[in-house]
Amino acid sequence: MVFRVSTGWPPVSVTQMKNIIIKGSYVWAAGIAILLALWILSGYVGADEQAEAQNDTNLSSVQDIQKVRAVSSTARRYAAAVTVRGRTEASRSVTVRAETVGRVTSVSDSEGKIVKAGDVLCELALDDREAKRVEAEAKTKQALIEYEAAKKLMAKGYRSETQEAAAEAAYTAAQAVSEQIALDIERTKMRAPFDGVFDERSVEVGDYVRPGDSCGTVVDHEPMFVVGRVSEREVMKIEVGSIGEAQLFSGEKIEGKVRFISVRADEATRTFRVEVELPNPDASIREGITAITRIATEPVLAHRISPAILTLNDQGQMGVKVLDEKNVVSFRAIEIVSDQSAGVWVTGLDKQSTIITVGQEYVRDGEKVDVTIENFEPQTMSKSES
Repeated sequence: MVFRVSTGWPPVSVTQMKNIIIKGSYVWAAGIAILLALWILSGYVGADEQAEAQNDTNLSSVQDIQKVRAVSSTARRYAAAVTVRGRTEASRSVTVRAETVGRVTSVSDSEGKIVKAGDVLCELALDDREAKRVEAEAKTKQALIEYEAAKKLMAKGYRSETQEAAAEAAYTAAQAVSEQIALDIERTKMRAPFDGVFDERSVEVGDYVRPGDSCGTVVDHEPMFVVGRVSEREVMKIEVGSIGEAQLFSGEKIEGKVRFISVRADEATRTFRVEVELPNPDASIREGITAITRIATEPVLAHRISPAILTLNDQGQMGVKVLDEKNVVSFRAIEIVSDQSAGVWVTGLDKQSTIITVGQEYVRDGEKVDVTIENFEPQTMSKSES
């Protein structure tokens, strides 16, 4: 079928008309799709602008200057002390033992008391030793007479040199026997080898002892040592001759000096043995008492701060946060030289430092802050401060 239009256009078939209508539908569909896309995009753009505005608001709030509190601290000379925990130990202790056999006839009543070198602690019965001594002395005297006679006869030509030598040998042998018996008699008296305290008596009167059996122990009480161990970090701070103050379990304080520091660390604990010598003329300090010794070290410039303001950086170093003249934050690593009830003494800071005390957890290196300086009233200085 063909339509004819009176306007002069060429005739249009039904098929052509359908094609025209279909093409128009595509155009309308494309236009609607474009409008929808523009509408959706406008929503994203608006959301982005809103998010950006919110971020700008948050950024402006983050960039607000953080408020902190700080103190202005001046370093002071501080003589730190190395603390050695240990126990008292005698300089020497010897067990007095029998050197011969016999029955104990007497024991010194000085147990627990100070004795002098050479004092008799235990005595054994002489038995037949005295008779043997008399016999040996008589034989020695006889041998001497015979030796003197042999020398005179040889000088006159009535004796040979061999006979004189035999007489001399007999005299020498008699002397040796006499000396052996005298030594055995002397050994019946067991004596103190040095000045000290007679401790731990081992025998009673009537006991029979043999060589090696114990009579008792003598402890050298003067001087007395405090023996302990220090870490490899602290051992570098002390030296032989350093002054130390030992506080005994009883609370008594005694001043002494370092007499020995081991050059080799214990393989298990990596610590070094330290001995502090204490005067003990009256034997009032007993062996084995718990003692804490504080050994003074060379004075250093240090700040006293509260342990509550200590913090760690990303590398795990301990330190504090300080401010410069423009109130900009920086982390400073420190070393603790002493820990006391009044605070910790630290080194590693400038002589004059502004240390953050409140708010250090919320500020970072390079950040400028609003600071309020607090008054810092140091407590009464201890004897270790100068």
